[in-house]
Amino acid sequence: MSKKDSDNVCFWLPNQTAGKMDVLTPHKMIVVFLIQEYLRLKKTVAEGATREQPHQIEVKAGDRKRFCLLLLKLIQYPDLPYKDLYGLLLSPVYGVHPVHLEEFKKLMKLLKTVGIDVMFDLYNEIDKLIVDNTASFQIGIVGLYLRKVFVTMDRMSFHEMKDLYLATIAYYDKGMHAIRLDPCPDASYDCDSLKQTQNQYTPIEPSDHGQLSAKWSVKQSELFIAQQSALLKENEAKALPPRELQKRLNEIIHDRPHCSQAYFLTYMNYLRVREFFGAVHALQRVFDRNPSAGAPPPASTATPESKEYQYSSLNLAILHAEFGQPKLARTCLRECIMLAQENGDTTCLQLAHAWLSHLEGHSMPLPDKNTSGSLFHATSLRILSHLRHGSITGESPSKLFGLLMVNDLLNCQRSMMDLVATGIAERTALWTVYGKHEQASLCAQLLLNVDLKSLGKTYNGNGICQVLCSLVVRLAHLGEFGHALVVLQHTKQRFPRYPQSRDWHLANHYVTVLRAVYRGRWVEATAECQYLHTYDPNLSMLLFAHIALAKQDFSTAENFLARLTQNEQLEPLTRIRAMILSANVYLHCGHTKAFHLLNNALLYAQKYHLQYEEALVNMHFAYLLLVHLHAPRQASVSLKAGLETILANGPIYDRARALFLFARILVEMEQHSPASKRLQQLTTLLATFEEAIEMFEKLECYSKAKDVYVYLAKTYHELGSHEDRNRYSYRYRLLEEQYPTERQYLNVFL
Repeated sequence: MSKKDSDNVCFWLPNQTAGKMDVLTPHKMIVVFLIQEYLRLKKTVAEGATREQPHQIEVKAGDRKRFCLLLLKLIQYPDLPYKDLYGLLLSPVYGVHPVHLEEFKKLMKLLKTVGIDVMFDLYNEIDKLIVDNTASFQIGIVGLYLRKVFVTMDRMSFHEMKDLYLATIAYYDKGMHAIRLDPCPDASYDCDSLKQTQNQYTPIEPSDHGQLSAKWSVKQSELFIAQQSALLKENEAKALPPRELQKRLNEIIHDRPHCSQAYFLTYMNYLRVREFFGAVHALQRVFDRNPSAGAPPPASTATPESKEYQYSSLNLAILHAEFGQPKLARTCLRECIMLAQENGDTTCLQLAHAWLSHLEGHSMPLPDKNTSGSLFHATSLRILSHLRHGSITGESPSKLFGLLMVNDLLNCQRSMMDLVATGIAERTALWTVYGKHEQASLCAQLLLNVDLKSLGKTYNGNGICQVLCSLVVRLAHLGEFGHALVVLQHTKQRFPRYPQSRDWHLANHYVTVLRAVYRGRWVEATAECQYLHTYDPNLSMLLFAHIALAKQDFSTAENFLARLTQNEQLEPLTRIRAMILSANVYLHCGHTKAFHLLNNALLYAQKYHLQYEEALVNMHFAYLLLVHLHAPRQASVSLKAGLETILANGPIYDRARALFLFARILVEMEQHSPASKRLQQLTTLLATFEEAIEMFEKLECYSKAKDVYVYLAKTYHELGSHEDRNRYSYRYRLLEEQYPTERQYLNVFL
C-alpha cells in the first residue's frame, strides 16, 4: 500500500473516498431525456424561424421559465417516482410545452423497442450536446449536470449499463401502472400545493435499481444539509418538522453512510426535541465517520473533515456543560483547542476559550482593535459574553453600554443579522438589570419592528425570542395579562422547540406565579413555582419565599431565603430581592435586624449600580420608618430618594405601593395639625389613593385595594367624616363579598 493510500484509511471504516461518485438512477436518466427533447425542440423552433414557415412551433417565455423551474426542482431535489414526475410535467407551475411533452412520451414508449442501444445513443447525444453548445454550457447547473452524467456513463461497464437500462424500464413501467390506476395524475398538483418553500420535499418511494440505489446524490444531500442547518440556526420555524427531517436524514445516511454532516444535522435535530441521548449518540457517529478520527491530516494542511472534528468536540463540550458536567466539558474543550491550534482555526479557538472562561467563572479579555474580519463573529460573541459577566461583577454601566454601542455598529456594517439581534437583546437585558424597564421595552420594540433580512431571508433566531419574552413579562407587570398571553402565544408559534422554548416556558411560569400571588391563589402559585424550579431554581425559591411570607408562614420563608442566600454564585439582583424579603420577615417578627438587612441591601445595590433595586430598598425603609417608628418626615426623605425611579420604570404593583405610601406619609405628616387641615390634606390626596386602588384592581390584587379602603375608612373615622368613612367601608364590603380574601394576606409588603 502506498503512502497516499494509507493516509486515507480509517481503522474501523472502509476507505472514505469510496462511494463519492454519484450513482446514475432512472430518475436522473429521465431528467436527461427531458433536457434532450427540450434542446431538440429549441433547435426545431430556431430552424422554423429561419425558414419562415407559416405553422411553426412557438415557445413562449413562460414555457421556458416553467421548464427551468422544473429542471431546478428535479436536479436539486431527491429522486421522485415516475407518477409524481409525470404529474409535475402537467402541473400549471412546472408544466412543459405540449410538443415537448408529446416528444418525451414518444421517447419513453420507445425505450423497450429500441433496447439498450438507447443508452449508448444517449451517451453520444450528451457528448454532442456538450461539444455543440460549449459556450452555453460553460456555466449553469444544466451543463454541470450533463457533464457529470457523461463522466459517470463513461466509467460504467457494459454490465452496469445493462442494469441501468433494465432499472429505467422497471421505473417507467411501475410509474405507468400507477398512472393507469389513477387516471388523473395531475389532479393533486394544483398551483397552491406546488408553491412551496425550498425546504418542502416530496416523500420518496423505494428505488427500483438494485443494491447501487441512491436517492440522494452528493450535491443534493450537501444542499439539503446546508439549507436545513441554516434554517435551524436562523429561522427554526421554517425548517422541516423534526420527524420529517429525521426521515430525510436517515435516507441520506442510508445512501451515504460516511457523510458526517448528516450525523451532525441529526444532532441538531435531536436537540430540538430535547432527545439528549440521541444527540450524544449522533455526535459520536460524527467522530466515527470522520477521517480525521483515524488518520489526522498533516500539520501543514487543515482539511474540512478535521475542522468538522474539532467543532464536534466543541459541541460535545457544550452538551456536557448543559448537563452540569464541567469536568467532561473541560476535557472536550481542551481537545477542541488542541485541534484548532493544529489546524490554525482561530474562530474555533476563540469560541472554545470563551466557553472555557465561562465554565471557570472568569471573563475573557476584550479583543484587540485590529481583529481580523474573518474572526468577527466569534469576537462579537466574546464581547457579548464580557457584557454579561460585567453586569454580574459590577462593572460601570457606561463602560458596558459604550462597548455594546461599538459592537452594534460593527455588526450592522457587516450585516450579521444574528449578531444584530443578539446585541439588541443583550441591550434589552442590560436595561432590565439596571431597572430602566421603559428603555428595555423600547429596545425590544425596536428589534421587533426592524426588518432583519439578509439575502432575502428573514432572521428569526434566539434574540427575537428573548425580547418577546421580555415583552411578555413587561405586559404582565403593567397588568395587561390578556396582551401578555397574546404575545406569549405568538412566541410559541414562532419558536416551538428547544432551546428557544425554554425562554418562553420560563416567562410563562413566572407570569402565572405572579398573577396567582396577586390574586391570593396559593395552591396555583405553589404548583407553578414547582414547574418554574426546572428552568430557574433561584427565581423559584425567591417566589416560594414570597408566597410563604404572604401567607405569614415566616419560618418557611426564612428557610427558603437562607438556602438562597447561601449560594455564593447568586446573581446580585436576586440576592438584593432576597435580602428585602428577609427584612420583611424580620420586620413582621419584630426583630431589629430588619434595619441592618435593608442597609446592607442598599449598599449592595449601590455597589452593583442597581438603581431600581436601590429605590425599592428606600421604599421599604420609608415604610419601616412610617409604620413602626412613626417618623413620617424621615420616611418622606427616604421615599423621595427612589419615588421618581419607581414611578418612571416600575411595574404598576410597585407604583401603586409607592403612591399609597407617598400619600399616606403626607397625611401622617399633618398628624399634629388641626383635624380640618388633616381632612383637607386627605381630600387633596384622594386622587392619589384612587389611582393606587385602580392599579391594584387592574392587577386583580384586591387584598391591596382593601388595604387602601381600610386605611381611608379608619382615617375618615378619626377625622369625624362619617359620610366618607361609610362610603369607603361600603366599597370595602362590596369588594370583600365579590372577592373574599384571607386575613393573613392583608397588610403584607406595605
